[in-house]
Amino acid sequence: MDAVIFAEDALAPGDRLWNDAVEHLARKLGRVTPLDPATVSDDRCVALQQLEAWAGEEVSSWQLELARFYEEHIPVYVRPDPALNGVVRQMSAAGVRIAAWSPGPAEVGAIVSHFLGLSRRFELERVEASHAGPVNLIAELGLDPEAALVVSASPHVIAEAKHAGAATAAAVWTGGSREDLLAVLPSYLAETPHELPALVAG
Repeated sequence: MDAVIFAEDALAPGDRLWNDAVEHLARKLGRVTPLDPATVSDDRCVALQQLEAWAGEEVSSWQLELARFYEEHIPVYVRPDPALNGVVRQMSAAGVRIAAWSPGPAEVGAIVSHFLGLSRRFELERVEASHAGPVNLIAELGLDPEAALVVSASPHVIAEAKHAGAATAAAVWTGGSREDLLAVLPSYLAETPHELPALVAG
């Protein structure tokens, strides 16, 4: 493998942080246009489209409000993972190109990778509210899908990458559902980041 593409959900367990950020958004900006957090999808790619539709032209600062919540609260929800950081350093030192994809919004993805101490390790960071984002990032690196490993805890992202021809590692260590991930038949089911270098080398 020439490259490893990390989805944001493989870098840290972020579901609770995201859900609480959406609830904050509803409290802070819902007076302009009411927002029921229960109607917002658990799938971030879908959720961002829903929030765009909700905001319309009336709520222009919702991305900045989300970013503010992330900046102020991320230490409560997320901890840097020494195992993951070490594995990223190891693969990078071996010449593997490392990149990251976030569904967004852009302000949020940057906060997560910076807080985890990984942003300087990524050759590229792409923000795109599409499950095909990692595949598009592979192309941006100038590689064919077969040359890359996509690591994610999302069955939708794994399915898109697999369909494009990329190898896939389902990240269980950030809380991805083993049953849902196995249902899309990833190339590998990774219990810990320590498994990644062998998958790339193999």
